[in-house]
Amino acid sequence: MGTTTIPIELYKILEDKLGKEQATEVVNLYEQTADALHTSVKISVKEELKEELATKSDLKAEIALVCQEMQTIKAELEGKIAKLDQKLNFLLVLMIIALTLMNPVVAEIIKGLLKL
Repeated sequence: MGTTTIPIELYKILEDKLGKEQATEVVNLYEQTADALHTSVKISVKEELKEELATKSDLKAEIALVCQEMQTIKAELEGKIAKLDQKLNFLLVLMIIALTLMNPVVAEIIKGLLKL
């Protein structure tokens, strides 16, 4: 920390009113008090900032929660994709059957088999 100084004019006034020794003592006491206040404020601000900052354990806990939520969402999406896959397969089979039955050649083959 830098030393706190008073303006030279103030020192001269103190020196004139109190004398050189007492003025020096007053200035030294003022500087010590200012430095102590500066240190006190700095420590106070540092402590307040520490309380506001997230710690590693806080971050790890939040990351764990996010990962858990992502796993849940992933499982839900996989389930929905599996259902869509089943529906798509079913629709493909229906489409193949419909196209096959609508084909005139297949219709002739079915007629021939039914006449058996």
